[in-house]
Amino acid sequence: MNARLLLLLCALFLVLMINTTQSQGNDALYSNCNSLFSCGNIQGVGYPFWGGSRSSSCGYPALELACENNTATIVISNVKYKVLNVKPDTEILQIAREDLSTGICSHDFSNTTLDPALFSIVNGYVNSTFIYGCQNVSTPNVPRQFSCTISGTANTNGSVAPGTVETGSHFKSVVIPISQTLLPKLANSSESMENILQQGFEVRLGVDSAACKGCANSKGVCGYDISKNTTNCYCPDGSSGSATCAPPVAEGPQGQPGSKGFNKRTKFFAGGALAIGVSASAIVVIFLRKKPSSQHGEVTTSNSKGSHEEDRIVENLEETNNEWQSGNA
Repeated sequence: MNARLLLLLCALFLVLMINTTQSQGNDALYSNCNSLFSCGNIQGVGYPFWGGSRSSSCGYPALELACENNTATIVISNVKYKVLNVKPDTEILQIAREDLSTGICSHDFSNTTLDPALFSIVNGYVNSTFIYGCQNVSTPNVPRQFSCTISGTANTNGSVAPGTVETGSHFKSVVIPISQTLLPKLANSSESMENILQQGFEVRLGVDSAACKGCANSKGVCGYDISKNTTNCYCPDGSSGSATCAPPVAEGPQGQPGSKGFNKRTKFFAGGALAIGVSASAIVVIFLRKKPSSQHGEVTTSNSKGSHEEDRIVENLEETNNEWQSGNA
């Protein structure tokens, strides 16, 4: 068999297998990202989040949700937060630090640090500094004082100060956003600091919502392409990579396919069947060309005629392969 023909047949087979795998993978992503995250009082959360049954291709890498003891959580800059509310219409996420949800005597003295490219604190919240291990807190400007026994210092005095305060002579400090409406209660001790911290704070997500709306309006499901750092659109026909999904093909008379073309999956299988059919025909032609000699009973091959036939088959296969790949690009 012509080596060129054999290589082309192998290439067609590999292209068919690769495209089959990709089509099946995109089908799985459409189904997977069509599912929603639910945990406790957080129900039906989709893009830009992922986690639970939703794979990492369904949302931004930094927006992974987890479900622990029927409570939704998220980790931001190595600090774990409880998810109190998700408002998809306004792209607002309400969170509270898990380490301070049961008491203010934290052992993790990490500030509330947010990626400005993805999170911005909603108006109405201001930073407050919780100071631990103070040597002296008899300062008139300190609105709230408390006591905590923490490892590393004998000083148990603590206080809360408005704004961001340098640690200075204090042992540790933690900066946390607090609602302005709760600051008076924090200052006059009318509500416990634990209750105030449990109400958390709100952040606005900096995501490409416009791209997702276009995808959703075209019956697609939004995901995230980490290699391109962009929103991806997974479509019911198994395609992806476009901003929106192509409209379904209109049916002709008596439910027959319309004459204006096929969707990507239909074209793929039609092209695959054509390539396989042409390849099989080529093999049959080549082997039928070999026939027993009437004089010696040996198998002989007409080299001149066969060479022309093989060249013609190769040209046809190459043309079919090029048309098929350009149609599925």
